[in-house]
Parts: sequence; structure tokens; C-alpha cells
Amino acid sequence: MRLAAFIVLLLLSASLVFAESDLYSMDALELRLNVDGSFELIPVKTNAQLQEVSAEILLYPQEDLRQELIDWSSEGTVKEDLVSFFWDDQRIEKKEFSYGAAIRTQDNTLKVTEKINFPLQPEDIAGLEQYLEPTETIDSDHPDIIAKASELAEGEDDLFAVAFKLASWVEENIDYDLKTLDVSVSEKGSWVLENKKGVCDEMTSLFVAMARSLGIPARFVSGISYTNDEEVAQVAGSNWAQHGWAEVYFPDLGWVSFDVTFNQYGYIDVTHIKLRDGFDPAEPAIKYRWIADGVELEKGKLSLAVEVIKEGAVMPEEILLEQEILAAETDFGSYNLVKGIVKNTAGHYTATALGLAVPSGIEVIGRNRRNILLHPKEVRETYWIIKVPENLDPDYIYNYPAVVYSEKNISVRDSFTVQKGSYFYSREDIEELTVQDEEKTYSRKVSFDCRYEKEIDLAEASEVVCQIKNVGNTNLENVLFCLGDSCKNIDLPINQQDSTQITVNETEAGWNRIIVSAKNELIDKKMPLQYAALDLPRVAMETVYPASADYGEPFQIEVQVKKESFAKPKELVITVSGPRLENRWSVENFIDEEAAVLEMDGRGLSYSNDFVVTASWTDRDGREYSRKEEITIAGAANSPAEHLNLVGNWILNLISRII
Repeated sequence: MRLAAFIVLLLLSASLVFAESDLYSMDALELRLNVDGSFELIPVKTNAQLQEVSAEILLYPQEDLRQELIDWSSEGTVKEDLVSFFWDDQRIEKKEFSYGAAIRTQDNTLKVTEKINFPLQPEDIAGLEQYLEPTETIDSDHPDIIAKASELAEGEDDLFAVAFKLASWVEENIDYDLKTLDVSVSEKGSWVLENKKGVCDEMTSLFVAMARSLGIPARFVSGISYTNDEEVAQVAGSNWAQHGWAEVYFPDLGWVSFDVTFNQYGYIDVTHIKLRDGFDPAEPAIKYRWIADGVELEKGKLSLAVEVIKEGAVMPEEILLEQEILAAETDFGSYNLVKGIVKNTAGHYTATALGLAVPSGIEVIGRNRRNILLHPKEVRETYWIIKVPENLDPDYIYNYPAVVYSEKNISVRDSFTVQKGSYFYSREDIEELTVQDEEKTYSRKVSFDCRYEKEIDLAEASEVVCQIKNVGNTNLENVLFCLGDSCKNIDLPINQQDSTQITVNETEAGWNRIIVSAKNELIDKKMPLQYAALDLPRVAMETVYPASADYGEPFQIEVQVKKESFAKPKELVITVSGPRLENRWSVENFIDEEAAVLEMDGRGLSYSNDFVVTASWTDRDGREYSRKEEITIAGAANSPAEHLNLVGNWILNLISRII
């Protein structure tokens, strides 16, 4: 029998091509950025007049851990993160503006070194709520986006794993389509999801929208990057083109880069120049303002050019590859299994993509490209099922090589032989060997947030509104959500919420309770809502006093008050007043009953003394109430002098009543 040798370089399939450039592998670059723009001022009436005009470029190199602004030159003025240009020459003409910047980029992006729990808690992202909100382009509230993101995140309790799954799905399922560049504005994330195509801005919008729908803060980044895709370079007019990617917030760490177009998850290479981050890709790159009469402004295009000044060193590869082939020898038409073993040598999360190159005629079953997430120091396996051709010449023994390689073209090689009459592996035989248990940790939690009045007035309607939110990592279906006797069936994807409300109108005073609950086969949660139905606050009052009191001696009047209503009287004050005699007593926290003992001065007594005992209080709204009782106490004298004093006080009291 003759041996047919297949030459790898000629016959290996090129079905999977990774981007390759020396620039991508650098640990640092020094770059020169030139930005040029223009606009035309056009008179639209006779005697048009221009007072002033300004242009603000909102794309300006951001300084952070991986990017340093070395120097810049421009006639404009840098204001925070923009460059401003101003003209007050009153000339109605074409205006041009530009700036240049020297930038150093380096491989110093934030690295995630340990697990951060998902879902995120409110305290984890306090102050970042704006990065969770939907926008015109990033429509994170669209039901299709919510459904897909929840499907991908279900069972994951690791934030990096969730972000990786979202980004990887977008990269694998959305076709990079340059035709969408003909559209003047970026398409919405939901449009990209539906049509399965888009460019970098649109793919990023979908990724950011899915992250936000899960309660993960994410933002859009505008900038420039290098591409060796000739079609993209031709459209852009350069290998350096405007580009969009994302940043995802990791609690206690910061904003971590995710570029779904470049398949860079948790980092970006040094060809990325960050010019702006924001909420939405539709935010303008330039803002114009002018004060004029009869003048219109026609915008020009913004041109960005990049030149490499200096290259750094090549970064060492962080992953190691090994390869195994199941069967060293198979029959014609047989299936076989190629296993790739990849190890992360770094102390941080890293993502890579692996591909399999095989000779023409060998069929690779399923997707060739494999996006793989590796935890620090983790070793993982991935599999390719391949099929040998059936119509081979039985007089030959065939030797087939197989090469597993990474996106940075690290590769390992092995081979197997095919000979008529060797062992035949069916597809079912092979698939049994590829079953991998995916480790997932399911959390099934909901939270209630209810708004209602803790105290309501009798016979007055009051609204009780309750919101339920899925705060676990499991999609909850067919949940019976009840507020009292009012129930409805709902589906709750991860991080999503629903609400219901009822009206209460009580006819009897006292405490009331409503149960809010959620139940399906996975959860059973209840929470009581207590509120009080209040009547008008009332008190009973009883006064204990002496029939007579000796002149000059102090005496006591005791006022007993008792609550007669369910509602609690507030700001209770007891007052005893008479002719030139008065005393008061207040209760800071009246509960059910109190006894107020008021000391009265006997030197103000006459022969007959009329007193008014008053209890006054308010309700919770500040309305005032009172009860009064009149009492008479005789004055007694034990000496002639005291008799004279009683008479004198009687005369003074009489005069005061007349006046």
C-alpha cells in the first residue's frame, strides 16, 4: 500500500483566520494623532451678519492607566476633555480647525484577578445608575435584549463570566457588515439583535444594552484602532480607523475594557486610542455654536490620522497549548475528536480564541472558532469533532495533520492516519466524549419594594404599590405575584421587575395587614405590610380637686386623661386657668393614659374660685382638638389677715372681669 503524505502549508483549511499584526503584540506604542475638521458658513439672505462662531471637538485623548498624553499642538483651547475653537472675525466663509497629539499607549489595562459576584448589589454600583439606563441607541429595556441577556447569564455567579458570555455571543452571532456604514446613524441594539449584522459601534451597542439589562453598568467608548482587514481599511481610507468598544464596571476595581469586534475581553491592545466615553454612540463628535443673522452652518467631516512613532517590546504569551487526537487511526468516513488543552499562566482572567486547521476534505462539525474564558492559572479543554472523507482511494494510507492554534498564532500539531478497514467511529460515539458539565450556581431571589401610607384615615382611599424584582441569576417563569387578594402571573428575567397596586379603604379603626407574595416552583416569598386605619383622636378627662383650699397654701388639681380612640392624640397639653391663677402640663409622648398633677399657688385665692380645665391635642395632620371642664374651689381663711386677703383678691377678680 502507498502512503499519501499531505503537506500542511498547502492543504490546511483557512476557515478560521485571526487578526495578525506585530502592532497587536506590542506592550507599548508612541503614536502621533492628527485631527482635522472644517465647516462652511453660508449666507442665506442679503446683508447676512456673523458675530461669532465656535466648534468643540469632543474627541480628545483620554489619560488613564493605559494611555498618556505626551504633548499636543493646536490653535484651540483644551477645556476638560475637549478642544474648543473660536472665531470672532465676522467673516462668513469656510473655517478649518485641527489639533495634533503625541500619545503613549501601554498594556496596563485593569486586570480582574479574582471573582466578583453576580448579580451586583445596589451598594456595589452606587452613583453609577446612569450607566444602567436605556438610551436611544442602547435600548436595554427592549424585551428581546432582556430575554437574550437573561438566557446567557442564567446560573452564572461570576461577573467576568457573564460579561464574557455576552461579548462572546455578540462576536459569534453578529456578522460584521460594512454595508451598515452607509447609514447616517448607528442602528439600535435591538435592530442589531434582530438582523444579526452591524459594525463595531452597533455590535458594541448591543453588548452594552445586554449588560445594562442585567444591572451591570456599561458605557460606550469612542476612539481609533488599527485594523489589518483590507476591506475595512479601504472603506475607512486607512488602516487606522474610528472604532467603538465598551467598558464594563467591576466593583472595587473600575472600568474594564471589552472589545467585541476585536475579540478582546477584559483588555484592549495598544493600538486602541481612547478619545471619549459616554452613554450612547449617537452623542455628537463636534458641537457648533454661532451668533448670526441669516447664516447657516454646513458641517464637514472630521478626519483622524495616526502615525506610529515608536514601538515597544513584544508581549510574552500568557497561554500554553497542548493537543490530543482521540484515534490515531480511523476508517474512511469515520469521525474523530481533536482536543485542545489551554492553560492560563497569568494571575488574572484572560480570554482567548482557538481554531483548528485541518487539510481540505476534512469536515469540521460546528463552529471552528472557540472563544474560551480562563480564570487565573486555569486549565481548560475544548473539542472539535471532525469527519474523514468517505470516497478515498482504498489503495492508500492517508496521514492527516491537525493544528490547534490561538488568535496570536501559537500552535500545536498532531496527526492521525486513515486506512480502509480501521475502526469506525460514529458521530454519536464521539459526541459522548465531548459532554462537559458546565459549572453553574443558581441563585433564586426576589425583592419587594412597596410604597404605601403607614397610617390612613378612615373612609379615605389609599394606594398600595408593590414592585417585585429578580435579584438572583435565574430566570423566573410563571410567578404568581399577589398583593392581598389581587394576583397576576408574570415572567421575571434576571434583573427585571414588575409591579402591581391595590386601593384600600377601611371602615373600622385599627391595625390591618396585607400580604405581598411571589411563588412558583423555584421561589416562595411572603412579606407582610402593616398599616393603621385611624379614627379621630379622642380623650376622656376627669378632674380631681379639693372642695376648698387654705389661703396662702399650695394646693393640687389632678387631671386624669385617657385615650378613647385608636388614633393617638399628639401634642397633648393640660391647662388649668382661673382668676390670676394658671398652670399647664404637657405630655411629650402620650400613649394611653396619664395623670397630671398641677401645683397651684394659694395666694391667689378669693372666697370662690372658678377654674377652667382644658385638654388640647392634635392629630397626625396637625388639626386641633380640645375638651373643657369647669370647676369651683372655695377659699378658706385661718386668720383675720387671711380673710382680708381673700376679700382683696375677690375685689381684684371682680375688677378684672369688669375691665
